[in-house]
Amino acid sequence: MAASVALSLALVPAAGAATAASPPIEVTATPITKALSSKGQRSTITVRNASRGSLGSLRLQVSTRKGVRIALAGAKGRSSRRLATLRAGRAVKVGITLRRAKGGPTTGQLTVRVRRAGKSAATTKLTFGRTTTAPEPTTLAGRYFWGSRYTLNGIVQNTLYFTGKDLVWVDDVEGTFPTCTAVSEQCKPYAYDPKSKALTIDGKPATLEGRGIEWDGDRYREWGVPPAGTRWDTTVTYSNSSGICPLYCSYFTEHLTFRPDGTFARDAVASGSGPVVDWASVPPNRRGTYEVRADGTLRLAFADGSERVETVAQYRNDDGSLQPAGEGLLLNGDGYFDIRD
Repeated sequence: MAASVALSLALVPAAGAATAASPPIEVTATPITKALSSKGQRSTITVRNASRGSLGSLRLQVSTRKGVRIALAGAKGRSSRRLATLRAGRAVKVGITLRRAKGGPTTGQLTVRVRRAGKSAATTKLTFGRTTTAPEPTTLAGRYFWGSRYTLNGIVQNTLYFTGKDLVWVDDVEGTFPTCTAVSEQCKPYAYDPKSKALTIDGKPATLEGRGIEWDGDRYREWGVPPAGTRWDTTVTYSNSSGICPLYCSYFTEHLTFRPDGTFARDAVASGSGPVVDWASVPPNRRGTYEVRADGTLRLAFADGSERVETVAQYRNDDGSLQPAGEGLLLNGDGYFDIRD
């Protein structure tokens, strides 16, 4: 992988699990990670038609709970609303704001349900607040940090993967998660005191604060490996460049769309510019199935029988839980993000 890459970032969350239905309708809700307050916390509910035909007579319904005020977009003060007919493969996003009434809960969950012709077709949970508090880790072993910074040639991606109690991997995490056995170009020594949080990497001081590290002029955020069998409902994009931009550059962009039924679609474009000729290449779109495996890798099995196996990670929240995949997905050390409007 080139040392310099250009990366498009955006914060458009999408996460959750859907219940299979026939005809297939999928519903997801972005979790609200902050404690519920009277100021209101916003989430997005996504309803997708995963069938091959149009689906009508749809109604979105959110359960009520004492002490929680619900403002569902388009519902005119109610907790349910009709949805327009959805064509095959299309989705609709509905905003929802939750407010805590006096004496109401700060954490919990609501049931989100889609009905078709009066019958339940799909459900999910809209969670709010931090339901658990993870203890502060006392070791760096096994923790994965990643960051990026702009350069004249694009964006450089940096990795810190602490493989044990005294060695950290500083190269891209590709194929499988590495193991350091001795100091090398990829494996640097480090020392960490959990009581004082004093950290040095390769003899240089570093600052560890919460889920972030600052070292040698770069900032890193912590990532975590999703559980085996994880499914997503999002489209993420990776884009890179190399060369002396804008004099002459090569560009590559890849979009990956993941669905809760375990299928994915991939499309990409490569292009270049220079003093002599500009060029572009758009390979055919590809589809297949995906699987998050117990060894921390993602397997993309294409319909033509080929496959890609790459390490996978998602951003961590401050409490240690994983953020939705659209907030950030690392594949072999490359950052993919949901950049849709």
